[in-house]
Amino acid sequence: MWGLDTIRAINDDAATKSRQQSRRPTTVASEDEIMAWPPFPFPHLGYACSDIDDEQERLETLFVDSSGLGAEDEAALTLKAFKGRLVDLFREHGPLLCAIEEQGQFQLYVAVWRGDGS
Repeated sequence: MWGLDTIRAINDDAATKSRQQSRRPTTVASEDEIMAWPPFPFPHLGYACSDIDDEQERLETLFVDSSGLGAEDEAALTLKAFKGRLVDLFREHGPLLCAIEEQGQFQLYVAVWRGDGS
């Protein structure tokens, strides 16, 4: 199992690479797109997600099971529940921006911003 230092290093490294390569969040433009995705088609921006916070309104940060083995009664959202929450956010706010902010061994945090420039 990964230790906290390892997880922090992975996310720090992702932030450094994201800034060097000017990576941006994935734009979510439709509900159909959400439902057709493979798991987590977003860039791993790591702690560089805070840079996006300066530009866009963050709606939520979602804690998601990335192993595919999670259950509905656990704290991390299953892939199905995650996609359902993104659909709800899309219906409420329109276009979204998404990126992986923190990645652990079995779960991750996905940052979700309003994607219309607000």
